[in-house]
Amino acid sequence: MAIPKAPVKRIIQEAGAERVSADAVDALEEYLEDYADEVSKKAITYAKYANRKTVKAEDIALAIDSPKASESPEAKHNILDVIKDVFEAASEGKGIEEIIKSFKKLEK
Repeated sequence: MAIPKAPVKRIIQEAGAERVSADAVDALEEYLEDYADEVSKKAITYAKYANRKTVKAEDIALAIDSPKASESPEAKHNILDVIKDVFEAASEGKGIEEIIKSFKKLEK
């Protein structure tokens, strides 16, 4: 993946830089590509857990840990938020019983 240099340079300039070196553009371009790759991989995982082949904006929002992901007024718990919480709890070493207990507390 290659992000064009001109938009990257423009981002730096719009942030207030008067002059931008080519090395600065290259460094930010590399960071943006790495970050976009990481977010994309996480979003793909969320889409797969939701049994979808299509990555949606909500998957991206979850991948970047955006509060917009849980702004669903019609649902008490967004299923993707629940999945994310389960994986985070499991990665912290919590067992399934402890995870279930934490969800039961949320329902009260």
